[in-house]
Amino acid sequence: MTHGAVTAMADALAAHIAAHEPDATAVQVDDLERIDSVGNAREPWSCRVRIERAGRTETSHCVMLVKAAAGQLETEMPAEFAALRAVHGTAVPAPRPRWIDPTGSAFGQPFLVTDHVVGRADMSLLRATADDPVAPHTMEHLADAAAALHAVDLARCDPEHLPPVDAAGAAHAQLDVWEPIAERRRLEPIPALRYAFARLRSSAPHAARVSLVHGDLRVGNFLAHEGRVTALLDWEMAHVGDPLEDLAWTYRSIWSPHRALPYDAFLARYEQSAGVAVDRTHLRWWQMFNEVKHTVISLTAARSFATGRSTNIRFADRNTTVAPFLGRFFELLDEAEGGRA
Repeated sequence: MTHGAVTAMADALAAHIAAHEPDATAVQVDDLERIDSVGNAREPWSCRVRIERAGRTETSHCVMLVKAAAGQLETEMPAEFAALRAVHGTAVPAPRPRWIDPTGSAFGQPFLVTDHVVGRADMSLLRATADDPVAPHTMEHLADAAAALHAVDLARCDPEHLPPVDAAGAAHAQLDVWEPIAERRRLEPIPALRYAFARLRSSAPHAARVSLVHGDLRVGNFLAHEGRVTALLDWEMAHVGDPLEDLAWTYRSIWSPHRALPYDAFLARYEQSAGVAVDRTHLRWWQMFNEVKHTVISLTAARSFATGRSTNIRFADRNTTVAPFLGRFFELLDEAEGGRA
């Protein structure tokens, strides 16, 4: 992007903020700069926002997340923003939400802005081992953060963007989200995927409780500093549902931090922090579901690239992940039917 285009974006952002800060006499956005990221759904930018009000000036270091024109998710920013608003002021480590443009009226693409949070999204946690001086503590603190998230009062959730579900319907609600997307986004018939959805529907668990669910809780999607999680990031798939969905996602085989902290130890820390037991049978169902969910995400990415809606080269071979993800689903299904732990 040219310097002129970045300047125009900064000016548009300043105008948008000014329109949503009625007592501001002036708004200026400086140091707007793209942040290197492995994320595919949002394009992050760092900036400084200066707001002048009668008698005082406020300067904030902020992060702007711009929605990709096409990608691997069919999600809307208001739900993400609503989730951040729901957890703001609670024990959940998360960036403070500031402003949102859900329609893209400011400069063409929807975006939201949060405060900047100190920390690093450290993928090296996936390579760390138990003797690492920091990594095990970081994963324990992630379990604590998950427990705090799942304890948030659901009365804080905007029902328009975070619709309520009951315990009996939480699993079916997520199947109802992802199965239609699979049908829309697949490039060819996938009988194994249809079978997987059918098997999941026939065995959907009754949740022990419902909570706010992050939807993408894993290494890479949180900031940490000195062994503590400072912010959960990437709330695009947040919803109200079964909290076991998050716990099953965090240790999927493709991004498992088990060498730093074994899964059983992570779950034990969560149980201690949350004060609830994790039903391992229900957890396995959510592990199977998450393989199917990620299959659908890959199909969406592959179609975005194949149809030219996205030029993100990371999407070019995403169809190749369908077989291993579904293969893992069937491995988990065999384990469940065989009664193996």
